[in-house]
Amino acid sequence: MDEKDKKLLITLLVSTVVALVFLYFVRRVVTPFFLAFAIAYLLDPLVDRLESWKLQRTPAVVVLIVSFFIVVLVAGIVLIPILQVQIQNLAENLPDYLTVIKNWIQPYLQDLAGIDRERIGEVLHDSMQKLGRVPLELLGTAGGWVWGSITGFVNTLLFVVNLVIIPVAMFYLLRDFDVIVEKLGKLIPPRFYKQTAQVVTEIDDVLSQFVRGQMMVATFMAILYSVGLYFCGTPLSLLIGIMAGYANLVPYLGIVVGFIPAVLLTFLQTQDWVPLIGVVAVFGVVQAIEGFLITPYIVGDKVGLHPVAIMVAVLIGAELFGLLGILLAVPVAAILNVLIRRGVKVYRESAAFT
Repeated sequence: MDEKDKKLLITLLVSTVVALVFLYFVRRVVTPFFLAFAIAYLLDPLVDRLESWKLQRTPAVVVLIVSFFIVVLVAGIVLIPILQVQIQNLAENLPDYLTVIKNWIQPYLQDLAGIDRERIGEVLHDSMQKLGRVPLELLGTAGGWVWGSITGFVNTLLFVVNLVIIPVAMFYLLRDFDVIVEKLGKLIPPRFYKQTAQVVTEIDDVLSQFVRGQMMVATFMAILYSVGLYFCGTPLSLLIGIMAGYANLVPYLGIVVGFIPAVLLTFLQTQDWVPLIGVVAVFGVVQAIEGFLITPYIVGDKVGLHPVAIMVAVLIGAELFGLLGILLAVPVAAILNVLIRRGVKVYRESAAFT
């Protein structure tokens, strides 16, 4: 690497660091644009497919964006009432669940020496009554807090602006996606163009496999979990299924956030061991289907990230950028993984290694 290339590399590294610091301070402002870009990246192959069917790009983009938001709207109309009913049923049955817990804990406490059994019953009864009022109080407090936050001038303004920005930015990004890529390519120095194109192609392959593929996998798993838990009689089956499915984007997290509450709520609801076997079977079968059928077919093994690396990436992303960081953590980690592999390859082929 000559002196000119070294200066260019240092300039790129410094520019990258400055850009990341800048994005950190303006993360609330750029979040809708990142979301718009992510959705546009997901939908761009579909626009290309519509173009191959002799449909001009602008009408193709309009059709796709309208279809996308119709699907989101219909999903919300269908799923939100179901979630409301399940949450209401959980709140109504909570006193019964607390009674079950009380009856289960009390015999174990009574076996302890030197403890007044009557006093144990009184303490448990008072505690369960107070605990039973907590969800309703929290719902009222949370509802008032959320409503107050939304009706605040600044938050409402930002919310409305984001609702407008995301579809508008999506439209222009999708319409000009190929043009933007072409113009960015012209900024690359000719002597670096071939290597850069190879790296970008590899990154695109990895992101295509993960972003498009893994989201499809998570959606399939959320559906399978929700349906399976529904037939097991699990309260909040839809919410738990969705959480378990999309939490599976982080390896093994889906089992933790889905399996434990599913087992607990199913037992409290049925007070029978047979439905618990069904819950275990649901998670086992869905994990098997995901591991042996869905992921190999849709995603493949191109991401190449160790599970620990994914967990660390998600935690760092959440700490630095909140929800946006969680959404972008694994794709960014996948990009860094490609760059590191390329860097190691260059290093091994350089005179410094030999």
